[in-house]
Amino acid sequence: MNALRLGACWLIFAAAMSAGEPVVVEQIIAKVNGDIITRSDLARARQELEASLRQRQVPPSQIAEILAQSEKDLLRDKIDNLLLIQRGKELNVNVDSEVTKYLAQIQSDNKIADPEKFQAWIRENTGMSYEDFRSELRNNFLSQRVLGQEVYSKVNIPRRQIEEYYE
Repeated sequence: MNALRLGACWLIFAAAMSAGEPVVVEQIIAKVNGDIITRSDLARARQELEASLRQRQVPPSQIAEILAQSEKDLLRDKIDNLLLIQRGKELNVNVDSEVTKYLAQIQSDNKIADPEKFQAWIRENTGMSYEDFRSELRNNFLSQRVLGQEVYSKVNIPRRQIEEYYE
């Protein structure tokens, strides 16, 4: 299936190139230490935010307003997340077992024994391929682990301040 898509894309690309017109296959928005963020990445993040807002039953008029306000933050958030992932790789943080356990828990909770049916279920419910979903999960777990190791573990609030806050 992927080979067929690749072949079709190549044919379209070749046809456009032979016409002499430049073709933008994907627009790079930002480059972060060798990794890139594309216009498609930002569009996907916007779609995910919109879907999340709809799922929380936010009124449509507010969704448009929230999306407009969040537009400028999407790129910054993508860059921040990419930096966390890169740091996790530098630290050799391995979250594969956590991702596997989490996916197994989702599969168990939804009572789907067949791996192929589970992959189809993921595709239907997330709009992503199983591999993309797993990669996204891995990146999320990696980001959280790096935040835990590099930030949260170094925050120290004195007990007296905690008690004062609660009083």
